[in-house]
Amino acid sequence: MEETLSASQVKALIKNAIDGFPHAECATCECFLGYLTQLEMDADPSSQPILLKHKPDRLEIHTCLGCDPCPPADYYAEYLRNHRKR
Repeated sequence: MEETLSASQVKALIKNAIDGFPHAECATCECFLGYLTQLEMDADPSSQPILLKHKPDRLEIHTCLGCDPCPPADYYAEYLRNHRKR
């Protein structure tokens, strides 16, 4: 059985990502939404309220702004690399 992320782990991962946002728009970027969606798939049910709090309304979501680097995408990629090691 695959290990799921606890609510505290999800909260920490999201906080780290948000703390790294260079623009307010990062919170509604499709890159961040992808990261949240991956966390949602890997998290235990107790994490759902935390994830819902950070998921933007679908009408607010925008495409990647093309920032280089893109912190939301970088956190997502780092998470996936670490997840594969588990």
